[in-house]
Amino acid sequence: MNTGDTVFQSYSGLHRYGKVIEVKDNLKGDGWSWFKIDWVDDERYISAQEWKAQMRGEKNNFYIPQYYRADDIQKIDINQTLKTLIKLQNKPNAE
Repeated sequence: MNTGDTVFQSYSGLHRYGKVIEVKDNLKGDGWSWFKIDWVDDERYISAQEWKAQMRGEKNNFYIPQYYRADDIQKIDINQTLKTLIKLQNKPNAE
């Protein structure tokens, strides 16, 4: 993945979409690539993480990572994804 790529993350039933804005290789000395993501329409995720932090006595942003490991996100082709979703939307219900 590279800066500018569109990515997806499935987190506890939430579908998150964003753009890669920064890449760091071996950020934690673990050999992994790490990515900073600009998420869109992410209010439900943020609220859930802040609630979890509050319940556990942590700072509000404690569970909101700054960087995501390469295996936590997937690069997607946004045009193909949109075409597929439109096909699904227009597909008649099976009986």
